[in-house]
Amino acid sequence: MRILVMTRFYRNGQTTHVLDLCVELLHLGHRVLLAISDLNDVVYLQKLKVEGIPHLLTSDPKRLHKRLTKWQPELIHSHSAHTLAAAIDLGRRLNIPTVSTVHYLDFDQKELLEKQTAVILISREMQARFADLPVPSFVVENGVRLGRLKPRTKRWRQLVLFLAQITPDKLENFRQLTQCLLSWGWEVMSAGNGQFPGVKYLGWVHEVAPLLRQANLVVGTGRAIREGMAAGCAAYVLGTHCDGLVTPENVRQLEVANFSGRTYGRQFDAASAAEVLQHPDPEQFLALGRFGRRYALQHFSSRKMALAVEQVYFSALDRQAKLRS
Repeated sequence: MRILVMTRFYRNGQTTHVLDLCVELLHLGHRVLLAISDLNDVVYLQKLKVEGIPHLLTSDPKRLHKRLTKWQPELIHSHSAHTLAAAIDLGRRLNIPTVSTVHYLDFDQKELLEKQTAVILISREMQARFADLPVPSFVVENGVRLGRLKPRTKRWRQLVLFLAQITPDKLENFRQLTQCLLSWGWEVMSAGNGQFPGVKYLGWVHEVAPLLRQANLVVGTGRAIREGMAAGCAAYVLGTHCDGLVTPENVRQLEVANFSGRTYGRQFDAASAAEVLQHPDPEQFLALGRFGRRYALQHFSSRKMALAVEQVYFSALDRQAKLRS
């Protein structure tokens, strides 16, 4: 199948998701062309080349149309609100189905989603929010590259990694947690934009696997939790809200909302955090890391994600064929 994947570049997990999907689709034998706009990061450009992902640095439909007329894609898959209208335009011109993945719960272009052949939602929480869509929708959770995140044998080190883009609505939660962790004897590293006194600030990190191998606890939401678990770290869900430590008892419940912190909807509470983080039991944290890796192997594979997306493509092609007949 020839698939045009469209997105705008974001320096966050959404771009990593798109690149991982492209790689897996190529490994499954599909032909993929990535149209990505606003890509101004040399490292990401190099990654596209190293991964062998054919790409164009635009999502403008007029610039793409001539190239696509020759390449003849069979389906368009959009991943950004900024490329959705262009994908619809191209789909109409080429008379091919369009699929869109919704990455955010507050996605506000629902009228454009209604023009898709199919819509992919990344969590069961999101499926409930978009239950009234008049087009077929499918839940395909985010996957991660398990091979790259394969952990070495973990040794206990009271080291936590913040893996997060900290927006203003998250700032106070992270500030309070930072103060608590430092007072409880933790070393704290921050990959993203979280700068706090006493924290080793790393800025945006393109390859997080080496950091995850050092840490025994990862703090963040969404993809950061999945990557942390896959790398054998215990995981603590903190964003705008706080769901706390991921355990075998609550993991399925937290996964419904994509480890966003919205499961319980609580603000960070130092007393509750102290119960699990003030006097950490090394064996408990190492056991949580082993559990996280096992759970990731069963549920978070990027190959599994790509196979599920592939089935959505087949469904969209079948629906388009029936609409034509």
